[in-house]
Amino acid sequence: MFHVDVFADPGLPSRAVTQVLDTRQEDDSEAEFVLHHNRRWIPLRDDGTLDMEAVKEWAHRDEADLMVIVTEIPRRAGRRVKMVGLHFEEGAAIISLPALGWSNVGKNLRAAMFDSLDALATDKVPGSGDTRIEYGVVHEQDSETGRSVYIASPWWWPGTVRLILGMVRTNEPFATVTKLSGVLAAAAGTGAFGIFYSSIWEMADALPPWRLGLITVMVIATMVLWLLVSNGLWERSRQLGSLREAAMYNASTVATLFVAVASLYAVLFVGILLGGLIVIEAGFMSKTIGVEVSPWNYVDIAWLSASMGTVAGALGSNFDSRDDISELTHGRRQAQRFRQRQEEAE
Repeated sequence: MFHVDVFADPGLPSRAVTQVLDTRQEDDSEAEFVLHHNRRWIPLRDDGTLDMEAVKEWAHRDEADLMVIVTEIPRRAGRRVKMVGLHFEEGAAIISLPALGWSNVGKNLRAAMFDSLDALATDKVPGSGDTRIEYGVVHEQDSETGRSVYIASPWWWPGTVRLILGMVRTNEPFATVTKLSGVLAAAAGTGAFGIFYSSIWEMADALPPWRLGLITVMVIATMVLWLLVSNGLWERSRQLGSLREAAMYNASTVATLFVAVASLYAVLFVGILLGGLIVIEAGFMSKTIGVEVSPWNYVDIAWLSASMGTVAGALGSNFDSRDDISELTHGRRQAQRFRQRQEEAE
């Protein structure tokens, strides 16, 4: 029987670990491990790498046989993205949750956790060189602490793409929509004018779908740019150590904001469409715009009004609180870790 300390960052990493433990199968391969879940930020060194000494001290105090670290911090070995790192001398497995991708987070984490624990318990490398395992490729790595390997994505599934998608998933863009209630209120207030002004009905009827779609893309892009710039979310290479790292963080931030704003736009569109169906009488609209009305007229009005509301009403609005911004992206949360480290040192 092995006692295992599982240290997981707050947020999605910790919830994913809870999901794995709640659905655990008591079969021969898992029953030999007694897992203790610890929800806490994994500290960082000055160079941005995980502070393994601090984590080892935590595990030592708990008298754990093995330890698993589940973090949202992206990890690399040159151009390869590390999904899992195994350190046999220390009895430690480090799992970078974003590197496991966007979908099936719980399933992928489960495989990574128990495959890693089996390897550490038996002191056997799950593969060597370019040997494939179930969810990646095993590579040897140099380490000052003894024998170590890491697992990266196979050649046919670009690790960086998978990592960025995983970073967006870890940022939880759909939950971000709830932190934009002020933006939604401002956009809804302006977009509602589209229900009551016949000039907007006529304009919506005159615009072809491709032009309405282009307006939507431009509006969402403008809102994303506003949130990005006004909150200082763009990361510079000197903050993260390299241009490649900064590009990766910025790509995940832009994608997170795009998904959040697009979701907000969709909520606004549906709300205006329902309001239009209730308020605007079809015969009255037909007389006003001079054409036979179909359901597509209501869709076009909601489409144009949502765009108008977003750009005219929401531009200039922001997140509901500064705390929401500080937890929004990997770069912001990483800065929090450094501040926490400095406060603890003082």
